[in-house]
Amino acid sequence: MRVLFIADPHITVPPVTYGGAERIVDLLCREFVARGHEVDLMAAAGSHRYGGLLHTHKPPTRNYLSRARRKIQFQFQSLWAARNCDVVYCHGRVDYLRALFAIRKPTLIKFPNPIDQQQIDALEAIVQDRVVLHLLSADQQSHAVTRLPTHLVPNPIDCSRYPTGAGGGDYLLFLGRLSSSKGVDTAIEVARRTGRELVIAGNIGSADDDDRYFEQAIKPHLDGDSVRWVGPVDDEHKQALLADAAALLFPIRWSEPFGTVMVEALACGTPVIALRAGSTPEVIQHGVTGFICDDDEQLVEAVGDLGRISRERCRREAEERFDVEVIVPKLLALLEQLVAEQR
Repeated sequence: MRVLFIADPHITVPPVTYGGAERIVDLLCREFVARGHEVDLMAAAGSHRYGGLLHTHKPPTRNYLSRARRKIQFQFQSLWAARNCDVVYCHGRVDYLRALFAIRKPTLIKFPNPIDQQQIDALEAIVQDRVVLHLLSADQQSHAVTRLPTHLVPNPIDCSRYPTGAGGGDYLLFLGRLSSSKGVDTAIEVARRTGRELVIAGNIGSADDDDRYFEQAIKPHLDGDSVRWVGPVDDEHKQALLADAAALLFPIRWSEPFGTVMVEALACGTPVIALRAGSTPEVIQHGVTGFICDDDEQLVEAVGDLGRISRERCRREAEERFDVEVIVPKLLALLEQLVAEQR
């Protein structure tokens, strides 16, 4: 097959530091090529070329006219990019795909973010057929009802690139965007109450209130000793932090469709302590690969129970459920079925 991947234009594929969705696109592009498929990519300027064509597009500003112009421009760009491809695999904005829907180009749409009924209704209003939805978790699927074919396939990682660690650093780790929805302040409180060192790795979010959240809820606690912020990290640094951590704290406050960082932790043998939200109960087996908690008190108690968790079992779970060798065949089967139905 010849597959056109579409990614949002804000972050390059692959990303340098922050960019979970773009990191998944990079992994899938490389795996598709390794399995004999042709890959074209439409993504931010500076993105990698995977043997096929690279089509670059730019993000709009917040100005209404800029957004309108970019949306129109994208319609023409996407038509040109898809002209010789068998199927489109979209990891970007659905509302930019109207032209592809009009020509009934087979399209697999991945939703990396939460969905709601209004979003699905708007999509169904402009889709005729030959469109399949790729959702990441049952929790994500539960927020809307659709008549379109839907498949649940979690994000993959390449476990071979993640070293299994012994947790020798003995610290708790928070890894992700520094925003209120991610619960960084809760991670700080858990570390304080358990007397454990906390390492925070990630970037300050770009939402309007993220700077204020960092200044008020995080910065006052950064003492460089018991609570350290190491900033955004690249893959090598992230993997080293995960391998040496006693546990990953994942105290999210929103319905995150799929937290890939949880799987990355498991691949390093590191258990995950998470609040029950979004996909966390689907990724973590309570008492086996970590703990699913209902409140802050349970988070604190879970830190004291980490000795019950086998790091070898954590690694095995990542390999058996989320490795790229397990996930990619499922995605290729969906795409091949879409192409076959067109013929």
